[in-house]
Amino acid sequence: MRTVREAAAVVRELRTEASWTQRELAERANVSRSFVAELETGKGTVEAAKLLDVFQAFGLEMALRDRETGRVRW
Repeated sequence: MRTVREAAAVVRELRTEASWTQRELAERANVSRSFVAELETGKGTVEAAKLLDVFQAFGLEMALRDRETGRVRW
């Protein structure tokens, strides 16, 4: 993912696959439902810590991959 818009699409897809409402995801991630709604619309000013909380609610962790070398950093 390179943009918040791309993250938004992934979050929306994961939430739909899990059959969770925005409220259910918000509760699992300990964020507000309005944050989830803003994230899913691709709002560019979402808080990074809360974005990570959302991914953790899905059991995911984030790694960084160098686009040139493919090297992954945790």
